[in-house]
Amino acid sequence: MRILLTVGHSMLKNGSITSADGTKFGGGNEYEYCKSLSTYLKKALQANGHEVDKVVCPEKTFTSSSQEKQYKLAIEHATRYDLVIELHLNAASATAQGCEVLYKSVTGKKYASKVQKQLSKMFKDRGIVKRDNLYILNQTKAPAILIEVFFCTNRAEWKKGNANKEKIAKLIATGIGK
Repeated sequence: MRILLTVGHSMLKNGSITSADGTKFGGGNEYEYCKSLSTYLKKALQANGHEVDKVVCPEKTFTSSSQEKQYKLAIEHATRYDLVIELHLNAASATAQGCEVLYKSVTGKKYASKVQKQLSKMFKDRGIVKRDNLYILNQTKAPAILIEVFFCTNRAEWKKGNANKEKIAKLIATGIGK
């Protein structure tokens, strides 16, 4: 299967990061974490026999998050992919916890369910969520899922997620299958 793996958010030209920052709660930065996790996930997916292209937006290039979206969609539209996976971390209060996978299409729901089942072995199961208002789920040609691995605002989840990137990547890859 040909997969496009994207890292949610980016670093804008002025140095600001468009993602959630959980450091004020004792957690960490969503963008930096997902950028790191994507390396492990690409390797795990390739080990399962998938062809994987990874997109991390060029840093300090864009002036708005809409440019980030256009950049990713242009790459996805230029190649035939079977699945798009976008990595994110959730953000709320310091006590919010758990993983969830977002989808829109029937095929996306199938993959969301399988990935959620695997991630919930490590994090609280918040379930899968159908979303109609996210560009990565609405505007890609291929079915897409958006994975909210855990809450970057939760100190305990941050510590667990940071210490287990390779394991998390393998759980996601197992959910995607061979």
